[in-house]
Amino acid sequence: MNSLKVLLVDDEQDIVDTIKYSLELRGFEVDAAYDGLTALSLGRQGGYSIMVLDVMLPGKNGYEVARMLKEEMAAGKIEPFKILLITARKLDNDLREEFVSTWSKADACLYKPFDLEGLLGQMTTLLDPVAG
Repeated sequence: MNSLKVLLVDDEQDIVDTIKYSLELRGFEVDAAYDGLTALSLGRQGGYSIMVLDVMLPGKNGYEVARMLKEEMAAGKIEPFKILLITARKLDNDLREEFVSTWSKADACLYKPFDLEGLLGQMTTLLDPVAG
C-alpha cells in the first residue's frame, strides 16, 4: 500500500506537531488543520484515507465536521474516508455518549489522553479493509 494521507485536526499546536511528526516517521503523509472550518474545507478537497479529528475546535466542533463530511460522502459529493474522533470530553451518560457518537457519523472515537500506539492501532483497524 502506498503512503496513506491523514488529515490531522486539533486546535492545540503541540498535539498536532507531536502526532504529525510521529506519523510522518511511519510513512504517513499528514496535513494539519487547527479549526473546524479549515477541516471542512480540506476534507472536501478529498484524497485522504483518514481524518483524526478533535471534538473541541473553534469554528465548528468535531461532531459537526464529521457529520457534514459523512453526509457529503454518502451523497457522492466527496471521496469517502474514515473519521476518528479524539476527545478529552467523556460525557456523563453512556446513552448521551452513544447518541453523540452516532449523530456525528464518525467511524470511531478515541479518548485523550492516549498514547501513539493506541492511536496507530485505532487507525490501522479503521483502515484495514477486512476489519474496518
